[in-house]
Amino acid sequence: MSSVEVEIYGRKYKLKGDDVQKIRLIADKLSQLLTELGEQYDLDFNKLLLLCSLQLQEKVIELGKTNQELKDELERMNQMISAFVHEPNQ
Repeated sequence: MSSVEVEIYGRKYKLKGDDVQKIRLIADKLSQLLTELGEQYDLDFNKLLLLCSLQLQEKVIELGKTNQELKDELERMNQMISAFVHEPNQ
């Protein structure tokens, strides 16, 4: 496990993880989102973090639904293909 220092919304944090590049990417995206929210709303840091968390959770829920819809569609397609392949030759 590696240690990396990142900056999020002007604050420095030391984080540990297996993928330093991924940690930096996540920190950069989080900082960018906090900056965008900070420009839109006059909120203190804790409220910005809360708003950011709520927005990210909303995206997670939406992506989960989309993922399930895609899985369902893939299963329907696999069933159609299986039925077609196993159809008796005429």
